[in-house]
Amino acid sequence: MIEKISALYDKSIICRHCETPFSTKRIRGGSLTMEHRDADFCTRFKEKSMNPILYSVNVCPQCGFAFSDQFNAKLTPAQAKIVQQKISSKWTQKDFGSIRKNEEAIACYKLAIYAAELTDQPHSVKAGLYLRLGWLYRFLDNTAEELRFIGMAVDEYEHSYIHSDYMRGDKEMSEIRLLYLIGELHRRLGEFDSAIRYFGKALEFRNSTIESGIIRMAQDQWQLAREEYKEKQKFKGNEHEIG
Repeated sequence: MIEKISALYDKSIICRHCETPFSTKRIRGGSLTMEHRDADFCTRFKEKSMNPILYSVNVCPQCGFAFSDQFNAKLTPAQAKIVQQKISSKWTQKDFGSIRKNEEAIACYKLAIYAAELTDQPHSVKAGLYLRLGWLYRFLDNTAEELRFIGMAVDEYEHSYIHSDYMRGDKEMSEIRLLYLIGELHRRLGEFDSAIRYFGKALEFRNSTIESGIIRMAQDQWQLAREEYKEKQKFKGNEHEIG
């Protein structure tokens, strides 16, 4: 409990829809011990119940509008009207501002995804929500739901790449990092052709980027995707022979 008290703090938020002030929990940077980072950047901490992504979504207890810090700062009048119709008019006051477990965080992300779709947030913002929701299911060992949301994430990331809006959702998301991530998500979905293609695009930056770590990861995952693709083809061949 001491760890929770020292790592968590209250952050004051102003709702981007109804402008009501409310408080929500955040985790202090540097207060957790990282154990492992998956190849798609999902970070595992020693304090499993304290992962910062549990608290990345703000949910206004007054009107039900859920948003991350990456959402557009203001809603247009048309967006505000649709939020009022589709969310606030049906909302029963509920406070997500205290300690969250995975299940509560999942509910918050689903609310934010719905709000992001209604208010036409950038593709990169929607992709980040889908990916983190997939990670929350990974923490619960729910592979079917994890892959379902990873599939939605990669679709949004590809649109983000086409429309070049990826830096709006994540200040650290460079072009090479995005290409690598799209490749890795395709690999996890078993879509090895697409994975190999995107890893290849990332590797084209090898002589023009300072992100040497991403180049190494792209090289490793490109090789892994090729091996997995060969295995899949071999399995298909064996299956064909049996049939």
